[in-house]
Amino acid sequence: MAGYDTLRLILCKKSILVEGDSDELVVQRAYMDTHEGRLPIQDGIDVMTVGGVTFKRYLEIAKILNKETAVVTDNDGNIKAITDKYKEYEGIPFIHICFDKVVDTGNLKLSDKNFNYNTLEPKILKENGREVLNNIFGTDYNTDDEMHKYMHAHKTDCAIAIFESATKIKYPEYIMRALKNE
Repeated sequence: MAGYDTLRLILCKKSILVEGDSDELVVQRAYMDTHEGRLPIQDGIDVMTVGGVTFKRYLEIAKILNKETAVVTDNDGNIKAITDKYKEYEGIPFIHICFDKVVDTGNLKLSDKNFNYNTLEPKILKENGREVLNNIFGTDYNTDDEMHKYMHAHKTDCAIAIFESATKIKYPEYIMRALKNE
């Protein structure tokens, strides 16, 4: 994979690979909250949005270079699929596959489909509660389902609000695990 992102992986001290822009903002803020306000890049750590299908391509480069790399990914309600997908990286001490090992469920439906409680936004709500997030987002939702709908429809706006907020939040354990493997 030629290109700037490949070069970023090669040049950084450590990489943290995430699925999307929202994940990138939240991981960067989690790092800042645990490293005296420093951005990861200030410490040679590059947080990169690579998308689900290209994780393994980056991991192959990391494996060849012995590059400290963490993958931060949703479990999407299927732990076995995640463990099977990354099985070949088990036991490699510098590659860390970080996902929530708990599958959450609920009754919410969006457009007649079951809501996925196993992505970043529902995990943040689970960690922090509605009151904290209402405060950060400037909303006034009375139920978790209302907050889930809002966060699902406004992923990037929510991530930006978290990133820019004066309020520190609690981060899901799998994100904190990715930061600890430095």
